[in-house]
Amino acid sequence: MSIGDRLKALRGDSSQGDFSQRIGFHKNTVGKYERGERTPDVDFLRTVCERLSVSPDWLLWGQGPMRRGESAPAAPQATLLAVPPPEDDFKMTEMVTMTVEVLESETIYRTALASNIRAFHQAVRSERTLAKLEERVAVLEAREDRMAQIEARMEELAKENGELKRRLERQDENAAKAVGADG
Repeated sequence: MSIGDRLKALRGDSSQGDFSQRIGFHKNTVGKYERGERTPDVDFLRTVCERLSVSPDWLLWGQGPMRRGESAPAAPQATLLAVPPPEDDFKMTEMVTMTVEVLESETIYRTALASNIRAFHQAVRSERTLAKLEERVAVLEAREDRMAQIEARMEELAKENGELKRRLERQDENAAKAVGADG
């Protein structure tokens, strides 16, 4: 039984219009959810549960009683423990196949998985961008270090050049004095 089927069961004999007014959503929205054309969002699910005293577990997964405070039906129900734990070593094709199966389903898990995939995709892209930026920073820091070395060497050469000019000037002065004394 899908969420749409549970919404129909919850609506009972009342019309979609009457049911829509009770929960405060447009009739077309409720119809699309009931037909499985769209997956209900969190606000819709929360509103239905609050206004109609519906158990979220029943509405989302068909587990437990329909209404809060009722006793659970005697029918056997699947538990989360029946799902095997994920393995760290997985085959990519199996993961893709399972992902496609969930995304094609008419369950709330589809919306959750799509949201998680978007978030993980953004995280992966952000990590790649960060790695590239870190590489660029390293290159720029290396260039900055090299520029500092070049600037320091230029200062040394400027001092050396100044000393050589002073020596040359003294030699010129001494040579001029020597020529003047001989003359």
